[in-house]
Amino acid sequence: MTPSNPAPPSGSALRRAQARIARLCRESPDPMTLFARVADIVPAVVGADGVCGLTLDPATLLHTGGFHHGGVPHTHLPRLLQIEYGEEDVNQFPGLVKAGGTAAGLWQATRHRPHSSSRYRDVYRPAGMGDEMRVLLRTGHTVWGALVLHRGGDRAPFADDEIAALTTLAPSIAQALRGAYLRHDAAAADCELPTVPGLLMFHPGGELDRVTAAGHLWLEQLVAGPAGSGPLPQPVLHALSRARTAGDASLRMRSRSGLWVSVTATRMDAEGGVAVMIQPSSPEHVIGILMDAYGLTLREQQVAQLVTYGMSDTDISRRLGISPHTVRDHLKKVFDKTGTNSRGRLLQLLYFSHYQPDIDSGRTMGRHGWFRTAQV
Repeated sequence: MTPSNPAPPSGSALRRAQARIARLCRESPDPMTLFARVADIVPAVVGADGVCGLTLDPATLLHTGGFHHGGVPHTHLPRLLQIEYGEEDVNQFPGLVKAGGTAAGLWQATRHRPHSSSRYRDVYRPAGMGDEMRVLLRTGHTVWGALVLHRGGDRAPFADDEIAALTTLAPSIAQALRGAYLRHDAAAADCELPTVPGLLMFHPGGELDRVTAAGHLWLEQLVAGPAGSGPLPQPVLHALSRARTAGDASLRMRSRSGLWVSVTATRMDAEGGVAVMIQPSSPEHVIGILMDAYGLTLREQQVAQLVTYGMSDTDISRRLGISPHTVRDHLKKVFDKTGTNSRGRLLQLLYFSHYQPDIDSGRTMGRHGWFRTAQV
């Protein structure tokens, strides 16, 4: 059968799609509803038999959930996940990020030799599917999710102008997705969280000197009652004590609303005055929390995280300012401590042990792109 050739995307269709996405931003849907609406918008610009929206952890690019319409049949998903998180293949998300691109098709990435992709050979072709287009949804350097478009095996692959059209739409969809995280995580919280770090200053003897307004709000998130009504939270006191002797300290804990919070303490002068800062943990801190369970040092955690971004030993050495030999030494310790023996096995451990169970349980996403914990 001769593949059918879709009409190229028109400028008017692209403008209408952009206007509809702008309205979506104002309507503030939750992430999955947003993806469902986008799945209705995209085919008017680029013909597709399936449009899936995925949420990705910004710290690791691992899949954390999504909306699927006309995607890979469930019977083929186990093999797809095995390839995605344990084998090298063309046009995977880390590779797309590393190349600095936004959208790419499987046919395009393989120079029209799709059989060179194990994803095509083992999943798409047996399921009667053809080309796949992947579109990153990012704001600045932060990746929040992705779109995956599919075509049937009897249709022509995605053309360059179609890939360009989705590249144009992607920033607006990414802003809408990031906004959905922010609004719906905030709406689910018991109280409004401060938007700036909180600061606590301590005298050299350990007595509390002063607390900023945001510091009082954060303290209320860490203790059962209003700030000032009782002793300081134990993590704050622990960080304070360590900083007074070691110069600095950093730890993470859950807030009352379920948010991961970073508590950092720094000795400010020779006399022993200490500043303690409380703020939301970044996505990188969250993956650190997972790696803490395996006893990884901070440097080993950094190496493990960069592996999830598809970085080579040379890439990691440049990013961290250490030699490739030192990277390999750290990576060997990561493998030993996690009971893995390769990059692929490490990704499989992270995904199947720490991501898929939360996806299966239906947990929703928070403002940092990580699973939001139920209120306590």
